[in-house]
Amino acid sequence: MDNMSFISSFFILACFCVYNAWGAIGTSQINCAFGSDLQLGSVEEEYEGDVEIITNIDPSDELRLEAYIFQSSVTFLELLHSQGNTTATVRTIKPLDADGALKESGGAVYYSVTCTSSKTRNTRILELVDINDNTPVFEKKEYIITVSEIIQVGSDVLKVKAVDADVTAQYNTVYYSIQPPVPAEFELRSDGTIRLLRRLNYNIADLYTFTVEAKDIDDQKDTATVLINVEDFDNLNPYFDHSLYQASFPENQEGQISAVAPNAIKAQDGDTGINEPVVYSITAVDPNEVLSSFNIDPNSGVISVTTALDREEIERITIQIQAAQQDDSTKTGNAVVFLAVEDENDNPPEFDQSEYTAVIPENSPNDMVVLQAKVTDLDQGGFVGTLQVVPDTVPFSISPDGSIRVKSSAELDRETTSTFTFQIEAKDSPPSNFSALATVNVSLSDENDNAPVFGKSKYEGKVFINQTVGMLVVKVEATDLDEGPNGQVSYFIDFGNDEGYFAIDENTGELTLIQDINLPDNEILQFSLYVRAKDGGTVSRSSSVLVDVKAPGESRPQFFEKVYQGKVEEEQEAGAEIVKVNFFSMDPFVPVTLTVETEADKFSIDESSKMLKTRARLDYETQKNYTVQLSITDGTNRDTAIVHVEVLDINDNSPEFAPIASSIGIPEDAEIGDNVTSILATDADAGLNAEVRYSLEGSAGMFSVNPDTGLITVAAALDRETQSKYNFRVVAQDQGRPVLSAEASLIITITDVNDNAPIFSKQQYEAIVWENATIGADVIAVNATDKDEGLNAIVSYHISKQEPPSPAAAFTIDTTGSISLAQKLDYSKAKRYTLEVEGRDGGSPSLTGSTVVIVWVQDVNDKAPEFSQDQYDVAVYENIAPGSALVSLEVTDEDEGGFSNGHFLLTSDVFSINSQGVIHLQSHASLDRETRDSYIIQVVAVDQPVDGLSSTAQINITVLDVNDNNPQFIDLENPQMIPEDQTGEVYHIQVSDADIEENGMVTLTPYSYNELFTISMEGTLTVTGNLDRETQDVYELVIVATDHGEPPRNNVTTLTIIITDVNDNDPVFTEELYSARVLAKDVKKGDVVLTVSATDLDAGNNSLISYRFSSEPDLLDLHPDTGVITWTRDLTDIPEDTELELTVIAEDHGSPPRNSTAKVLIEITTASLTDDLAFENSTYHFSVKENEPVETEVGVVKAITGSQLVQVTYKLTSHTDLFSVDKSGTLKTLQSLDKEEQEWYFIKVQATDSRTPPSTAMTTVVLQVEDVNEPPVFDSEKYEAEVFSVAPFRFPVVTVKATDPDVGDTEELQYSLEESSSLLAVESSSGQVYVMDLTGMGGKVIKVQVKATDRHGLFTKAELQVTVKNSGSDNIVVIALNQPVHTVQEKIRDTQNSLEKVLGWSVNILSLRVESINEMRSLLRETTAKTYIGFIATDKDGTIISAKEVNEKLRSEQGSVKVELENVFGPGLEVEQELEGGSGSSQQSNEVVVIALAVLLALSLVGLVVLVVVTVIKFKMMTDTDSDKESFNIGKRDMSDIFTNEVVFTETQADQGSYKGSRKTSEVSAMAAF
Repeated sequence: MDNMSFISSFFILACFCVYNAWGAIGTSQINCAFGSDLQLGSVEEEYEGDVEIITNIDPSDELRLEAYIFQSSVTFLELLHSQGNTTATVRTIKPLDADGALKESGGAVYYSVTCTSSKTRNTRILELVDINDNTPVFEKKEYIITVSEIIQVGSDVLKVKAVDADVTAQYNTVYYSIQPPVPAEFELRSDGTIRLLRRLNYNIADLYTFTVEAKDIDDQKDTATVLINVEDFDNLNPYFDHSLYQASFPENQEGQISAVAPNAIKAQDGDTGINEPVVYSITAVDPNEVLSSFNIDPNSGVISVTTALDREEIERITIQIQAAQQDDSTKTGNAVVFLAVEDENDNPPEFDQSEYTAVIPENSPNDMVVLQAKVTDLDQGGFVGTLQVVPDTVPFSISPDGSIRVKSSAELDRETTSTFTFQIEAKDSPPSNFSALATVNVSLSDENDNAPVFGKSKYEGKVFINQTVGMLVVKVEATDLDEGPNGQVSYFIDFGNDEGYFAIDENTGELTLIQDINLPDNEILQFSLYVRAKDGGTVSRSSSVLVDVKAPGESRPQFFEKVYQGKVEEEQEAGAEIVKVNFFSMDPFVPVTLTVETEADKFSIDESSKMLKTRARLDYETQKNYTVQLSITDGTNRDTAIVHVEVLDINDNSPEFAPIASSIGIPEDAEIGDNVTSILATDADAGLNAEVRYSLEGSAGMFSVNPDTGLITVAAALDRETQSKYNFRVVAQDQGRPVLSAEASLIITITDVNDNAPIFSKQQYEAIVWENATIGADVIAVNATDKDEGLNAIVSYHISKQEPPSPAAAFTIDTTGSISLAQKLDYSKAKRYTLEVEGRDGGSPSLTGSTVVIVWVQDVNDKAPEFSQDQYDVAVYENIAPGSALVSLEVTDEDEGGFSNGHFLLTSDVFSINSQGVIHLQSHASLDRETRDSYIIQVVAVDQPVDGLSSTAQINITVLDVNDNNPQFIDLENPQMIPEDQTGEVYHIQVSDADIEENGMVTLTPYSYNELFTISMEGTLTVTGNLDRETQDVYELVIVATDHGEPPRNNVTTLTIIITDVNDNDPVFTEELYSARVLAKDVKKGDVVLTVSATDLDAGNNSLISYRFSSEPDLLDLHPDTGVITWTRDLTDIPEDTELELTVIAEDHGSPPRNSTAKVLIEITTASLTDDLAFENSTYHFSVKENEPVETEVGVVKAITGSQLVQVTYKLTSHTDLFSVDKSGTLKTLQSLDKEEQEWYFIKVQATDSRTPPSTAMTTVVLQVEDVNEPPVFDSEKYEAEVFSVAPFRFPVVTVKATDPDVGDTEELQYSLEESSSLLAVESSSGQVYVMDLTGMGGKVIKVQVKATDRHGLFTKAELQVTVKNSGSDNIVVIALNQPVHTVQEKIRDTQNSLEKVLGWSVNILSLRVESINEMRSLLRETTAKTYIGFIATDKDGTIISAKEVNEKLRSEQGSVKVELENVFGPGLEVEQELEGGSGSSQQSNEVVVIALAVLLALSLVGLVVLVVVTVIKFKMMTDTDSDKESFNIGKRDMSDIFTNEVVFTETQADQGSYKGSRKTSEVSAMAAF
């Protein structure tokens, strides 16, 4: 017996004890005066005995037992009462059965004890406690239905129903479930509805049989069988065995194409139950013009060539083929056939032009490219042959790439020959004899090689006193023998024109005067100008000449000073002296005249005393200063001077006021000291005579004035109500002697301030308004007044507060105080509104008064029906069957009767609605998303047939896509030219698909050269490998565009990629050192010394090589094209042995060019080589490893003398800081060498013999430093990263990177962890560190050492520190598989997909372990036959599903889980589920409670009574009440669903503690950002 049964028995026993103790269930007093209503309590059904003891019966009263509400109750009772008795008893006459006749009353007994005399009723209600004595029973034992495989997911398939006869919801509630194995395609909902979870597929399953179970709360159960037949629907298109076929055929031939790869073309119907025959056809040919040249057999699919093709016209053909169902041509499958046309050699070469024309400068250098001719050949491979110039005597040559170059620069002389005409010939290589000719015309342009020449060596000019601007001074002239712009001469003044007096016409050479020259007396000025003549050549030439210009002057009388100063007081009599002026004259014998030329009416000058005097009275106030001009002349020459005369002031003027405003206003709240206005008076005098002081008269002490500035301020507090205007005088007085003054009147007006608040006429207003009053209806008017004036008295009204509040204000008030309705009112929501109204005046700041307005709402009947949603969003597939249900609408009405008499209105040609509110697709209609992808319809619910109120809901129907369109390539540019050094993104391929989402999402896949090219999801073609034109120059990239539909549809094309050359190869010499030894007397001019040679793997100009010395020697010449080194002269005059050490450079013609160098060593000897000193080798080749210690032996050189008596010594003539040589010729190192710094050394060794005079010989040692392995180096000594504890398995954390100092070894580094870890791992080749399992590591820091090891075993280490952040979720579920961990790891994605398929949720695998979640960790890399998988599940909204709920579903779906995982790992798989802990402690806790209750029962009967009372109250609270809300939602969740969900949520909270039900997987997404 479980705990609940024990507790139930305990309560029954308690009730039984109470009944035996008290007898009747209830005792009451009769009330025959007024009647009474009494609830007697409760008793278990099947009860027999006394129900009620009635007391206080008057002996004269007679009682009668009557029915109350329900007639059936009194059939179970009788009343025992005798006339005159004061007590009576109501008792049962048969057992009380709550499940039988009393079921209509909800399992309660209703009766009335009526007093016959007063006819008053005393009603009684006795609650029956239901006992679970009935088992649920299905209405049918077998439910059978047939459904189409295209039925929409989420549709209700059928409904099973079981009935439990018990009366209370506790015992008659039925819980439905499907017994294992549960099909993943269906779910059984709480109301018995079987709903489709996944789309059906006839090809996978055509019959589903399962058992459904109905049980009550005590596990009393019944079962029924459900058989669902799946009807095949022709919904799958035909499909080809392969989406891509390839074949080839020779040009100029017709017939069937037999060799098709990978197999012969074949297609079949995708519906296995129908398997309709298919018909083949060609839908498109690319290029389209050859569409008629091909045919396909409609039955066999064999393709034939009907018209022979020419490969030169078309080389590749893409044929789109289609297989259509014979009975329905709209159901199709597609494939692509690539055809290649084989070539024959039948076309001659051809120049791109029949005639070429070029213009080059004369004397152009050798090898300069004149032009480039292009030769094409329509045959495969293009032109292969030779090019030549005809005749070859012209000074031009042609290169294999068609470049015509200058061959002899000396012959390019325009004066000798201005034009060359010749031909170039292109000839096919044998055995072909095809050739082509083209004409070349080369014209020579002139070069600027002559400078201008002047006609004179010097030019002279003069400027006299009568000079005029623009006059001609002198003209220069130069000529130039060149032509055109080279012979056009321009003139410029180079220098000497510092003062800018002169200018020269650049075309004529005329030198003119552009400004007057100031010629001083008795002097001759001289100007030396240098004029340059320049021609108009691009690189101009010029010459210069001297121009000498002379300018004489003359003398004249002059004043000593140009400006004089003088002063005089105003108002003096005429003749007052001012100032004396002085002057000089060149010739004292020439009389001069002094004259006052300006202000002569006021001033005069005395010629004898030279004193300037006044001629009249002067007035300071009229004019303070005078400028008087004086002149002196001798009759021929003249001079002037200026006298500034200052008039001194005397006090002769009174002050004068500036204009004053007639009235000045200030506010009455102005503070003492505030500024009122500023008064200004001026005095025409100067100094103290003009200094003004201010004072006030008649201001009554209210105002004061600043005596210095005239600023008037407030002196006392103002009050507009006391005095609003002031009139007083302002006095201005100067400081002269005598004192002069002036007066002015001033009026000041006091202005009002806002100091009175508005006052309402009432403190409270009241109004009544009907709830159906229209918006804008007047409610009441309020009024407020303000004692202020102007804006301060203008009142505006505002509603500051509304109670109760509403989202939008229910009332509004206008500027007049009139309150009107702003929103519709609802009496049921608010019966009274209290408004706080404010009146604000127009002052700044404004003042406010307030009042209260109470608005009473009068009720009317206006409740319209309401939809459960204003808008319903529905999504259906476009191939939904006609007549299918889409959505059920729920409507409620708060009026009495609800929506029971309502009906729906819907106007649509596509959809209809029934009386239950279910919207269907009409039987004659169908949906097509490509035609229309959405519908918006309006449904009206009307609550009464006549004059009913209505409401409207909007139904948004989205048509979902099915995959019925092939991807299409858009504007594909073919071919693509890509430089061979190109990496990264090179081209964007555009594709489209008329479908949407997954069906319209297209993936591009290259089916060839995957190691070199990738295509992103966005269609970006990326070069991922290393292209090398020298290895392959053309790629035929087959690209397949596949959508993500089920089944997928595709399209195929070929993109030709042509790799163009870049200059990425250096020329390579055939030898690193070229050497020769010659006898000087044998050398003749032009003799060949040796030939250097280099090759270049590039093409075109990039492969053309020119040779040159790094510095030009005197004795040698290097041919730039052939590499032949010749002597430039005879060497008979060489006096002694000489060694020439040269560097030769081979440089290609690329842009930029690349080059390489080689050493050339030539020994010139003056004596015979037979008996002289000589090394055994002219060049020695040695090697030494890098990082070797000092004194490491490199090699030995040896010189031969021809005589044993002659001794030889050695020394180094280069690199003496790095190497040494001893007397035996042994070379050793002086320092440790590093290959990465320098790999090659060319060391000069000199041998000297003991002869007299001694002989010497030279040799070269070529030393290569060999690489020695060095350890890698990390780019950082420490890496840091963050990650969440629920990061999934193989989630990337950070990438570590190391480099290898050794050349070319970085890509071969291997990464690893120093110590194996079950937490983290690292990808060996890339250095990507990823998560293994971080469960339980939240809040901790992981430190590991990462190693990078090169191919020779050397390694380096770096520290990695990973901070693991808490994820906030403990809902991790663990299952165990009897598979090795490495097997599970390889199939982790398939495992995840299988779990998602069974559970119906998204699954994220977090960890793989070889031990249980509750055991200690062990290394993940251990070999074990059992693997623990930790994962979390999320629903479609991203909410994390609790571990409890996932575990429950795993248990209910354990059969399906095993089947799905066996599809991944094979048969024999064992799946174990890790159970949650905690149940044991809960059970123990329950047992403790039971024991405690038993002890209490034994101790006290009172405790039993208390428990009974509690039980009665509990059952009373469980009584159901009917709702006036009616539902027409077919799929509505009933109360048992809601209760179950709440229980699950409560249990989950108890189990998980910190679980948050609304938690979203956005936390996981945030985690993934690390």
